[in-house]
Order: sequence, then structure tokens, then C-alpha cells
Amino acid sequence: MPQLRPGERFSRTFYGRLLLGELAVAGVLLATVALVMAAVGPSLFEFYLVDNGPLETTDQLVFAENAFASAMWISLAVAVVVAAAVAITLGLAMVRPLRRQLRELGAVAREVAAGDFTQRVDPGRAAGEEVALLADSFNAMATRLGESEDARRQLLADLAHELRTPIASLAVTVEALSDGVLDAGPETFATLTEQAGRLTRLAGDLRDISDAQGGLSVFPTTCELSELLEQAQSAAAEAFARKDVALAIEGSPSGPVRADAQRIVQVLANLLSNALRHTPPGGQVVLAARTLPEATEVTVTDDGDGIAAEHLERIFERFYRTDAARTRDAGGTGIGLAVSLAIARAHGGTLVASSPGEGLGSRFTLLLPDSPG
Repeated sequence: MPQLRPGERFSRTFYGRLLLGELAVAGVLLATVALVMAAVGPSLFEFYLVDNGPLETTDQLVFAENAFASAMWISLAVAVVVAAAVAITLGLAMVRPLRRQLRELGAVAREVAAGDFTQRVDPGRAAGEEVALLADSFNAMATRLGESEDARRQLLADLAHELRTPIASLAVTVEALSDGVLDAGPETFATLTEQAGRLTRLAGDLRDISDAQGGLSVFPTTCELSELLEQAQSAAAEAFARKDVALAIEGSPSGPVRADAQRIVQVLANLLSNALRHTPPGGQVVLAARTLPEATEVTVTDDGDGIAAEHLERIFERFYRTDAARTRDAGGTGIGLAVSLAIARAHGGTLVASSPGEGLGSRFTLLLPDSPG
């Protein structure tokens, strides 16, 4: 007997219904055989006796025995036929709902395979809780496929937009150089370098999200916490200075931490880039860290745009943006946070976001266990 899930009743499972149905069929079979033999056997035996008179000789006794056997076999044959008809009727009644549900599931599966991810199976008509669970799982799969398809389309649109701007800028600049409109001076080379950098960054984002989907590999070593924070701060200092946003390390965090230094710096770089993107000039971003029992906590806090409550649960989804138009223009691809979460999980840790609300800033907390997975 299979193990039941919490709250699941045996009689509502397909296995339970099938077993109870088989027991019912067996009971009906035995009852039908008994009733038919009780009704048919005695009358047939009496007919033989009346037709052949009293039993006085040995031949008559032998005939009576044969008559009794014949009556038993005839009544048994009738009972089996009746019981088989009843069993077939019960079997069809049990199998028909399952057959209908599986046919519906097959038809919906064909529609989903054809690209219509809005199709759903009605779990309310299931032949048992196992089939209802299958229907729910299929519906969840169709939902995820639909979301993935939407994300794919959004990704293609984002890629088209992200590629169009630097390619157009490069093309215009190169054409201007060839026509002699622009001189090959420092400003022209700076423009070319900037647009090439955008293309390089986009290619790196796509590589990172591909790695995150396939499972990131990390190689933890013993690192100095303060060095990780200083590396992240140093790498982001120029961008923060250009936007006039202050970047500071709170306190003097120090101590060893088991982590892949390159990957953790990548996470901090993504979090700082995200904070900078959503913090106005004159704002502040703070890097902080503290040692917890069996873990190390690193936070990135800003006083920028903040995150609405409805976005917090989805902020780490691939290509998800709280404000697609604004983020796109600011250069974000909706990939960095998803990659950062994948890196945190590869270490056996977590990455969570919190915010009091829009316009009140946000905080991202990276938790790294002392013994990373």
C-alpha cells in the first residue's frame, strides 16, 4: 500500500478506489454465485428427481448423483455469466472517469506542445487524488512554460534593444570617421570604447545567466572578509563618483570567510551596480558585514528608489524588472540579481531583498555559511 500524504484519505485515492472496487467485484461475484446456485441448483435437482421417480436402485442413485452434478455446473455457469456482467459493468464505471481524465490530459498536452500555454486540465473531475495531483502538476508546468516563453520573448526584445543602441552608435561613428566628419581623436575613441564595453557587458550577462541555469561551480577558500568588501568598493568607486553617490564600508568588518572570492566579489559588484542604478545623485550606498553563528552576513543598503512589496518575491527572477522602461534605459538587463542568487545558493547560502517601500531605499542581504556547499 502506498504511503499517503498528510490529509489524504485512502478511499479518495485512485489506488484506494481500485482496491475497493476489486473487493466489491469479488464480493458481488461470490454473492451472485451463491444466490444463483441457491436459486437454480435445488430446482434443477428436484426436476431430475421428479422426472425419474423415487431412488430405489443403484442406477437411480448414480443418476441422481449425475443430476446433482449437472445442476451444480449449470447453476455455476449461470452464476459466472451473471457475475461477469456485473464485474464488467463495475469495471467500466471505475475506468471511465480515469480514461476521460487521461484523454483530456492528452488533448491539453498536445495543445501545450503546440505552443498554447493557456490550456489547463480540470483537476475537479479527477478519478482520484493521484490523478488530481497529476493534473495540478501539469497545470503548474504549463504555467511555468508560459512564463518561460514570456521571458524568452522579453529577452529577445531586450536583446534587440540592448544591441541596437551600441551597434547604431558604432555604425554612425565609423561612418562619420570614414566620411571625415569626425577626427580620430580621444573623444571618438572614448565613444567607440564605451559602446564596445556595452556589448561586452551584455555578452558577459548572457554567459552568466547561462552558467546559472546549468548550475554554477564554486571553489571556496579561506578569504579575508575586509578584502572582499574593499575589492568590491574599489571596483565600483569610479562609477559611484561619476554619479555623485557616496559608497562607504560601515565599521571595520574583518575575519575569515569560506567562499569563492571571485564569485563573491561578482555578487557584490552586481548588488552595488543595482544600488547605484536606483540611487539618485547625492544618495548613499553602504556596504556592511558581520559574523553570525556558523555564517557570515554581508549587506548592501541604499537610500534610493526602494522596492514595492509586490516586486520583492520576484526581484531575483531572470529578466524581471520592477520598471522595465526605466531599467532598460539605465543599462540593466534583469540578469545580475538572478546570477547573484545562483552564486549564493552554490555556496549553500541565500540572498534576500527587503525594502520599507517605494522611495525608502532597499537592502540586499547575502548569507554565507561557514561550511559552504
